[in-house]
Amino acid sequence: MPDADPRPRLLLVGAGHAHLHLIDRAAELAAHYDVTLVAPRWFHYSGTASAVATGDLPIEAGRVDVAASAVQHGVRHVVGRLVDLDPRARTARADDGSELAFDVVSLNVGSVVDPALLPPQRPASVVQTKPLTGLEALRTTAGRRVSVVGGGASGLELAAHAAAAGARVTLLAEEVGGDLPAGAVRRLARCLRARGVDLRPGDAVVAVGADVSTLADGSEVPHDLAILATGLVGPPELARWGLGDERGVPVSATLAHPEHPHVLAAGDCAHFLPSPLPRVGVHGVRQGPVLLAGLLARARGEQAPAYRPQRRWLAVLDLGDGRGLAVRGRWWWEGRAALWLKRRIDRRWLARYS
Repeated sequence: MPDADPRPRLLLVGAGHAHLHLIDRAAELAAHYDVTLVAPRWFHYSGTASAVATGDLPIEAGRVDVAASAVQHGVRHVVGRLVDLDPRARTARADDGSELAFDVVSLNVGSVVDPALLPPQRPASVVQTKPLTGLEALRTTAGRRVSVVGGGASGLELAAHAAAAGARVTLLAEEVGGDLPAGAVRRLARCLRARGVDLRPGDAVVAVGADVSTLADGSEVPHDLAILATGLVGPPELARWGLGDERGVPVSATLAHPEHPHVLAAGDCAHFLPSPLPRVGVHGVRQGPVLLAGLLARARGEQAPAYRPQRRWLAVLDLGDGRGLAVRGRWWWEGRAALWLKRRIDRRWLARYS
């Protein structure tokens, strides 16, 4: 009988920004680990979600074929999702029934929309910003009443795109563009109102039904389609697995769970203990190399490096109709050049993994 594989078993759960980097560098990992990936076939890129949803970009411009990438780089791939994980027994089960044992597990499973406003029956007329595939409903909104609930980057992008596509849009939010410079918020408000968006800051939504959203004062706003962009939280399965809560999987600066050092997490599903991080793609992208270096250091018995978040980063909102809003710290500019820059950055990043 041949000797069993002496390499420790590394289980990658999810194929977000950070794990795409690991798949791309799988040859380095394979020298030290027996690697298995559990993830859906497609990775849908949030940076192009609004444009893909409304048809400004083709579907292919906003997704990566994870299965093809795994084959290309020699990674064993279980196509699907994880339904159970026991961090103490170091076992897991995928939705196809596959039983998986591991020595080290890394989670990169993203986030979900805060479920507080979700109606119990989840009618087809109410969609969330995640999963991104649900936004396909925006392709048929011309002439329809669309309520966007939430005034963050996703809500603003979707409101702008839906209005540009001919929808009658109402944006309901306690605050509009809270993280953006005041001048950028004023420019966005002018842009949205010029497209006919009924911008209603300060209107807190307490319930969303199949055809109306109910506000805190008891009034109702009718809709044909409601889009929930109310903020992101950790997936509910993290709590079931005993690995975290709505904030995500707690991790130290080395991206390891403080109580289960063989459990790693990156991206939106990670709760970075040194300092809370916003759920934006830049952290998942930049954590990928740190995660890889940490896994290699672990295999060599060395100290894992720390993730040091940058204080500022470039974010570009796609406003539809060929325009964008670029923001870095307190600096911002709006126009066609901003969207051109965003498209260039997105194409380069996606091309690396396509």
